[in-house]
Amino acid sequence: MSAHLKLFAVAVKNLFERPWTVRWPEERRDYGDRVRGFIVNDRSKCISCQLCEAVCPAKAIKFHLEENGKRYPGIDWGRCILCGYCVDACPTGSLQHTTDVEITWRDLNTYRKPREMEPTAVSPIRGTKSLV
Repeated sequence: MSAHLKLFAVAVKNLFERPWTVRWPEERRDYGDRVRGFIVNDRSKCISCQLCEAVCPAKAIKFHLEENGKRYPGIDWGRCILCGYCVDACPTGSLQHTTDVEITWRDLNTYRKPREMEPTAVSPIRGTKSLV
């Protein structure tokens, strides 16, 4: 019986508090200056060293082949935990965090993975442990 009274007391207390959620997009949260947002790649600085892929704890980065014959990192946003290890490991500063944390897409095909990012579509690179 005392458990029910405690539950009721918590419910009454929370009834008069401000809600934790915001009415997005009308209201926005202030995340501060040190927020780690989405990651962008400056392809002119990328040397395709694959260090970002090696340090990613979520295995969210896979390299894919572009038309110019160079491999670039592709980020699977469904797996990425925005930890920033890839940004720290990048020797040229090609990968950088943005301050954007609230991104919406109207069309799901906008950020579809290239065909080369599928494991069955590529063969291993000689001399490396990478599958892509």
